[in-house]
Amino acid sequence: MSEITKIVQCFLPPMVAGSYQVTVDQDILRNKKSVQKIKKAFSFGVDAARFTLNAADIYSVYPPANRSGNYSGQLPHVIFSRRTLPWERTIDGKPPVFQREETPQQKQTPQVSPPVPWMALLLFDEDEMQALKINLGSLQDILPPSVPDTVIRPAISKESAFAKAELTLMEWENETDGCFTVDITKEQFDAYVPSMESLSFLAHAKEVSITHKDQEGILDTDADKSTGMFSVLVGNRVLTSGKSHTAIVVSLEGYAAYLKGATPKKEIPKGNSVRLVVLAHWNFDNSGEANFLQLVNGIHTRPMKIEKATEVAHLKSYFESGHVPLGHLTRAGATTISWYQGPFVPRLSPATSKKISFTASDGALRYDRTTGFFDVSFAAAWQLGRVLGLQNQEYARAMGAWRLSQIQEKAKNTQRDTINSLMNNQEAITVKSKLIQFLGVTTSTPEKIEVATTASIPEEARSFLTELYQLKGVPFSYLVPHEFYLEKEHADSGIMTVFYLDPNWMEALLDGALSIGRLDDTDHILDRVLSEGLIDGYIDQKSNESKTDPDLRVLNVTGFLLRSDVVSGWRGLEILAYDSDGELLPALRFERIDDDIFLGIFNGNIASITIKQPFEGLHFGIKMDSNRESNRYQKNLKEDDGSPLEASREAINVNNELNNGLIENDIIDVAGLASLMKQKLNPVAIAQNKEVHFTSAEFAYQMVDSPVKREITITLNVS
Repeated sequence: MSEITKIVQCFLPPMVAGSYQVTVDQDILRNKKSVQKIKKAFSFGVDAARFTLNAADIYSVYPPANRSGNYSGQLPHVIFSRRTLPWERTIDGKPPVFQREETPQQKQTPQVSPPVPWMALLLFDEDEMQALKINLGSLQDILPPSVPDTVIRPAISKESAFAKAELTLMEWENETDGCFTVDITKEQFDAYVPSMESLSFLAHAKEVSITHKDQEGILDTDADKSTGMFSVLVGNRVLTSGKSHTAIVVSLEGYAAYLKGATPKKEIPKGNSVRLVVLAHWNFDNSGEANFLQLVNGIHTRPMKIEKATEVAHLKSYFESGHVPLGHLTRAGATTISWYQGPFVPRLSPATSKKISFTASDGALRYDRTTGFFDVSFAAAWQLGRVLGLQNQEYARAMGAWRLSQIQEKAKNTQRDTINSLMNNQEAITVKSKLIQFLGVTTSTPEKIEVATTASIPEEARSFLTELYQLKGVPFSYLVPHEFYLEKEHADSGIMTVFYLDPNWMEALLDGALSIGRLDDTDHILDRVLSEGLIDGYIDQKSNESKTDPDLRVLNVTGFLLRSDVVSGWRGLEILAYDSDGELLPALRFERIDDDIFLGIFNGNIASITIKQPFEGLHFGIKMDSNRESNRYQKNLKEDDGSPLEASREAINVNNELNNGLIENDIIDVAGLASLMKQKLNPVAIAQNKEVHFTSAEFAYQMVDSPVKREITITLNVS
């Protein structure tokens, strides 16, 4: 599909969940004759998700939960954070068909006898949900009742004895354990629940590069942590009506006999309802025009400053530099206003050529006589660094021990140098006099102890300072002090504010952290931390353009804050930043820091940003013709590279069949559509000498929409 995405039919666990028994036979021989035969059986169970899912099991859903948008023609789907989840159980409690002893040898592969997931994704509109209710109950509600009623329940017994290929509660499962259920009608079960064959096409897995993703919530990765493994469950109902909908992930364990394609098939009596275990559910509205393409195209860029116009000329420079006036309560209890600017600034801000350390936050205050206000930016950064340093006990202890070791090393060197000087003194004085002179030197208090800073900074300190440089742990209000910085033009739009990282603010933050147990030469330590690259990823470049001071340092670190519904609705966005030469910039920090806010900080100057739809969450569906009198549904098949598949210069499609029986009441006959696709693709595959297999991976590839991306040109202010 692409160089960073691979669709896989399935990832099967070594053993599916259930009850197993191991029998051990031992024959003890003496002189080649059996004297004792021992036979023992051991029973054990394999557990997996069953009646509930952990919140971490679900990576994302589509359509986005609690959102409105244009999702017509698409199929709902849910992405699991574990590659094996849809196949960790089977709906009948037996091993997958291709692993069973009675399966013919020619069918003992997943491609020939595909595994069937134990769950399905059902979709109901707002009218149907008026008669349905998702109830919180216990396992007792799904077990066979003592008195027969009109509710069909899964074929799961409450007996706890181990029995191979039999669905029972396991020893660790109790009837009082909670679970959600929903009762649907016989007609809804027959119409909406996919057939056994269709189910095998509605679950697949994906291997996706996660290098340029926020990796929070990605739990299943390869050995080098560069590829994420996901499993995907797709629904079979096309979204058409502009209504509210509820998507429900249900367990089909214990319902194998009721599914279409079962042999023999059990019929649900008329008037009966079917109780299904609800594993997850979410709501959304298929209304409005918002979709991924519209949202990503609606992102506007601007510098990191408040765009509010002001008529006061002497205040304009403050707003242009990214400052904002905030309420300030002084130590004396007076209420005033002070200027504040966070670490994100709208223009390149060179640092001073000499690093300055402060003994207290008040030393970093700046007073503007023009406005009569204090600028508390660096003072706030210094105090915050100190508080965070004290809060991190490992860092505080490591810095204290490191400083003490340096003082001891300096004292030892001073003592050695003094002894050597006295012993090498050739003056005619007695040993007693030399001893008195030595004691007088060592007990005197020097005016200043210069601590040697040649030893390596402790790893705990390096780690903490690196995270602090990446602004991890810094409250969001320090980064973005006012909502106007990220104010969107309208609800469906997005805003991307771009910024430079202010080296002066960062140095004040680091200096505050280094002030713990301060000595007179802390500024030398700060100089090492910054100039000698002791913080991973710190860029300290000499400015060749400065004629007045060629040693003036420039911190070429830039970034963006993206606020948009595309962040909250599409988890796992791929965002890449490039410089003016088209080189990919390495990220110092790259993560979603709020529901709809994404932060990226990069080494170098950003010239362009590319936002890509997450590959693990590409949409599945068909095109809907706006002309109701012509074919309503359209689906063209495609080549391996995504281009339309052509035979005799006529695009191969399944449009006629889609509109003549393969879709009824918006429900797709998935097995029939997959079979048709295979027939259409067969001649091409044979001509190319390819082995013909059409599994859920091939079906997903044909059903998936092309990925959407947008390239944004960034203009940074360097004046």
